[in-house]
Amino acid sequence: MTGKHGFLDTLKSVAFEDEPPKPDKHTPAPAAPGISAHEVLSTPVEGEPSQASYALPIDAGVVPDNDAVYQTLLSKTDFESTPAAATIHKFLDPLKAIPDTVMPSNVKFKTAVIQATAQAGLTADGILGTFDTLKTKLQQEHDAFGQKAQQFSAREVAGRQDQIQKITEQISELQQELARLSNELVDAQGKATHAQSQFEAAVQRRASELEQQKVLYTSLLKG
Repeated sequence: MTGKHGFLDTLKSVAFEDEPPKPDKHTPAPAAPGISAHEVLSTPVEGEPSQASYALPIDAGVVPDNDAVYQTLLSKTDFESTPAAATIHKFLDPLKAIPDTVMPSNVKFKTAVIQATAQAGLTADGILGTFDTLKTKLQQEHDAFGQKAQQFSAREVAGRQDQIQKITEQISELQQELARLSNELVDAQGKATHAQSQFEAAVQRRASELEQQKVLYTSLLKG
C-alpha cells in the first residue's frame, strides 16, 4: 500500500530540495536518504498503467478485521485517482526508462513536478492541497458513517432494548400474578381437603347413628 500513499512524505522531503550534483560518469549516484531508488519507480504490470511506488513507510495504525471497509475508504480517498497524481504521472512515467545511475529517482520526481508546473500549472501547494481535500473527504465519510451508526442504533439497538424492557416488566407482572395464584391455589387446596375430611367425618358419624337406630328399632320390633 505504500505506493499509493507515499506522495505526501516524498514531496515534503524530496521533491523540492536542492538538486544534488550530477554523478561522476564512473560512480553510481546514491539514492536520496530514506528512499530506495529501485522502489521509487516500480515495474508496471503488463496491460496496466505504471505508477510510482514510494518506499517511505506509512504507519498502518489499527488494522481492521474486515479489510473491505478500508479498501472502500481507500478508493474514495486515493491520491492516485486525483487529477494531481495523473498530472505527475504524465511527466514522471516517461522518465522511468532512464537508469537511476544516470538520473536518481528523486531527481526524476522533481523534474516531473517542474515539468508539470511549467506545462500543466501544477504547483506544490496544489499537490499538498489535494491531500487536504482527501482528508476532508475522509472526515465526511466518517461523519456519514456516524449518522448511519446512530440511525442503526436507534432502529436496531434501542428498539430492542425497549422491547426487552417491556417484556421484562411483563415477566415481573406475570411472576407476581403467578405467586398470587400459587398462594390462592394452596389456600383453595387446603379448604377443599378440610371440607372433604369434614364431610367424610359427618358421613361416618351419621352412618354410625343410623346403624345404632336400626339396632334399636330391631330390638323394639322383636319386643
